Amino acid sequence: MIARAMLHELGLGTHWIMDPVSNCNRTGNHLGIQPHAFREIVEMLCDDIKEVTGIQINPPFNEKGHEVLFITPSGDVFADPGIYTFMGYLMLFHEIGLDYTLSTYASEGGNFGSFVSANMMKKLNAKMYAEAERLKAKWILGGECGHMWRVVHQYMESMNGPTPANMRAPVSPLTGTVFHNAASTKMVHITEFTADLIKHDKLTLDPSRNDDLVVTFHDSCNPARGMGLLEEPRYVLKHVCNNFVEMPENTIREQTFCCGGGSGLNTEEIMELRMRGGLPRGNALRYVQERHGVNTLACICAIDRATLPPLASYWAPGVTVAGTHELVANALVMKGEKKRTMNLRQEDLPGVEEDE
Repeated sequence: MIARAMLHELGLGTHWIMDPVSNCNRTGNHLGIQPHAFREIVEMLCDDIKEVTGIQINPPFNEKGHEVLFITPSGDVFADPGIYTFMGYLMLFHEIGLDYTLSTYASEGGNFGSFVSANMMKKLNAKMYAEAERLKAKWILGGECGHMWRVVHQYMESMNGPTPANMRAPVSPLTGTVFHNAASTKMVHITEFTADLIKHDKLTLDPSRNDDLVVTFHDSCNPARGMGLLEEPRYVLKHVCNNFVEMPENTIREQTFCCGGGSGLNTEEIMELRMRGGLPRGNALRYVQERHGVNTLACICAIDRATLPPLASYWAPGVTVAGTHELVANALVMKGEKKRTMNLRQEDLPGVEEDE
């Protein structure tokens, strides 16, 4: 970060980093989505959910007085395959009756400021607390992102704490679990939250809906090495998928390999460099593809959902990339749903035929 900050003082940077930072300053998210457009996109995703489940979801926006403020990377709202992960969030919250709101202003959990300077990282992170204070939320639930959680876990408390007076240590409204690890930041990772729901039998799941998938998991560097989030995503995946396979032991968990395009390097101009940098991960992925028939690579990072598809296509053709909560939503049996014949990508579910 120090080297990049010095280069930026000289006016040297990359568009793939500086444009998202500029957008986030201007609109509250990396992609530059205006508040009205953010809402319209989410509503379109709700239409897709209704097509799959028959259930109409109407998420709240910018509403004061809800217990939880949910913030996720904007890539989950706008880009494939992240949109299916976002649909999974909405389905989960609807099913459990979570008292939450979205914000069209703090519409970005990711923090490209961490690729620029400490001051910019602090500034972009601060909007989450500011919005939680404005909306009088008690705690923040965060989506699947890498650098978002590196900043939250390692820097947020000292940069922008103490938290606003209206915030409290997070407690699951369904299980009563107190997330003591988030007592200072007042912010819980979505896989921690979902793993706790599953452990306490609060979700009805049908993992056979994912039986056409043989899934492996990529430990994203920031959540894995940066904050130790290793067991929760695996716990979730093993409960929503019948076919889960680990990559070789020396390529996962604390020893995980780079996606090849993190830290703001996800640009097509250096695609050869990205493929070379991603070779160790691609090689481990190809190993389990050939040995176990793996066809799906799950992760909990928005940048990974952008960088891993071309890497998988190059090193392990035929493997698709999915967010963990996309697979949760496929398996989630919702009250009042119609007969499910499609997954969130509107592909046929295994072994299910439409009624005549």
